[in-house]
Amino acid sequence: MRVLRDLDLDLEMSSVLWCQGEDPSGRLTTEQQTSLNHDLIPESQQLLNPSVLYDRFALREVREQSIVLGEGAVFRGHLLADRFGLAEEVVLALCTIGGDLDDRVSKYRDAEDEARAVLLDGIGTAAIGELGEMAHALIRDEAQERGWQASAPFQPGQLDWPLEDHGVFFELLPAERLGLRLHSDHLMVPSKSVSMAVGLGEEMLPLAMHRACKYCPIADDCRFSRE
Repeated sequence: MRVLRDLDLDLEMSSVLWCQGEDPSGRLTTEQQTSLNHDLIPESQQLLNPSVLYDRFALREVREQSIVLGEGAVFRGHLLADRFGLAEEVVLALCTIGGDLDDRVSKYRDAEDEARAVLLDGIGTAAIGELGEMAHALIRDEAQERGWQASAPFQPGQLDWPLEDHGVFFELLPAERLGLRLHSDHLMVPSKSVSMAVGLGEEMLPLAMHRACKYCPIADDCRFSRE
């Protein structure tokens, strides 16, 4: 198991604007949005606590509608059963930027500064997106050092993989070390957190990130979708 903390996130303006979308507050011109971001991005860097935790688990069995890990834990749905048929191991990872940014967003909303609240929330989205990609790159590099391939990352909530399976992540990984907990709706808290499962194996077929989007239930309407 690896726990990585204090990771450096390089938030570029283009990435931040992409995550925020155009005029997200409904009140700003593009120039005003960019100007506010020049203040908010440095502010966000003081609020980020990027942390990653991941571990490898043997893949015991692939069934028609589920996979079984070596510890007997079961992930349901045909998404992983379809994609991990050639995997020898599965990496489970949790990533978070912590809750300080969420707290600051709430303070801006309490002060009725919706523009800063929405923009800062978008910066947080960019940050956790970059952190997730960083975690996947680390997992992929470690696989390649062993002469193996790594799949694209998959998350509970994609296709028929139920969010309830977040509970399996929390059973197998010490999520409390990152300050993570599960909400009653099976989403993770703090909100700017992601989970992922990555299949590893000598014959594992890499899945390009843009092709992974087809497994997401909101891909058709998502501005982050890769074409």
